[in-house]
Amino acid sequence: MTDFFARRTLTIYWIVAVIHCLFQYLQLPFVAVTKPMLIPLLFVYILVQDTDISKPTGKFIYYIGLILAFFGDVLLIIINDTFFLSGMIAYMLANLLFSISFLYLNRINLRSILPVGLTIGFLVFIGNAFYRFLQDDMGVYTYPILVYMVIISIMISCAVNAAGNYRFRRPVITYIIPGVIVFLFENILVALNKFHYERDKNIFVLVMFTYCLAQYLILKGMSVIYHTDKKHPIHT
Repeated sequence: MTDFFARRTLTIYWIVAVIHCLFQYLQLPFVAVTKPMLIPLLFVYILVQDTDISKPTGKFIYYIGLILAFFGDVLLIIINDTFFLSGMIAYMLANLLFSISFLYLNRINLRSILPVGLTIGFLVFIGNAFYRFLQDDMGVYTYPILVYMVIISIMISCAVNAAGNYRFRRPVITYIIPGVIVFLFENILVALNKFHYERDKNIFVLVMFTYCLAQYLILKGMSVIYHTDKKHPIHT
């Protein structure tokens, strides 16, 4: 019964996501209703399968990250300078907590140093190119965006590191790493649309679709991992 309800919750999530993207494209005010529904639906999906939200520790940290992402969603319903910066801070904190929850899946060790190092090198290259492209457009947002770029890089690196745990390698590679990569793409689109393309509605739609996909993939991966871990708890 729980699995049945959980599957239906994900179906509802994607229906709401598609409707929200349609509202976004048509520039209808109903986005204020659909956007705050997204994270709670994912929360319901993972909670109905959970028998103890406090164990392992990394799971609770991930849950707090989801709550912060929800606040980020609400703050960015109205896009102005004040709410944009507040939403950025909420997402930064959420991504930091996601990073910590990934570290609980696999502590940093020598086996994962090479892939993590290569990942960091790639992200530095992407970040440098991105900064050079937008440096004349970011204005007062230059430093917040640089901090955000660092945090996103940390989250992706921690996700790659999590693949070093052989027990969880499949869900990490199948869901979590693609999820954080989509998150990177989504954040690049957000910055380009705000600072370069002057809020193109088509890019807004793509931003929301990639955001919904990224959150879904990460949550799906964490759900598989925590379900797997019921019989063999993660060392915390």
